[in-house]
Amino acid sequence: MQIDIHKIAKLIDLVSNSDVAEINIKQGEEELCITRQSKVTTVAVPEVIPTVLPAAPAAVPAAAPAAAAPAPAAQAAPAAAAPAAANTMKSPMVGTFYRSASPTADPFVTEGQTVKEGDTLCIIEAMKMMNQIQADRSGVIKQILVENGATVEFDQPLFVFE
Repeated sequence: MQIDIHKIAKLIDLVSNSDVAEINIKQGEEELCITRQSKVTTVAVPEVIPTVLPAAPAAVPAAAPAAAAPAPAAQAAPAAAAPAAANTMKSPMVGTFYRSASPTADPFVTEGQTVKEGDTLCIIEAMKMMNQIQADRSGVIKQILVENGATVEFDQPLFVFE
């Protein structure tokens, strides 16, 4: 394919300045593909459990101390979860989680199995690339937190080590 670099630059400008997400040009056996990546932002929104609102303004002072009481409990929960976070291995990327190399193959690891640092634990498919995810530490797999074939997010816990 003999395309002038200036024409390619114009095509890139066309894709980036329009609603077009992708341009494919094929001549014979050669192909040029220009794709615009969309920016996706994920925002975690904490779930708010509504409390019973007071029926009259006179009850507001009595409800205020009750609303303050759950705050220490909410602060204690992250502290209790912190030790578990230290024992988890998280996903290094967004993709599809696979426990084995193929649907008929045995899983790389099972719960209760001892692994060494560098052992393959799973595969995460991202953009049609199969990425082997290796253990970042030695230990025993206490729990596998993701189902085979599930989509995982960046930094999502995958495995719990003992």
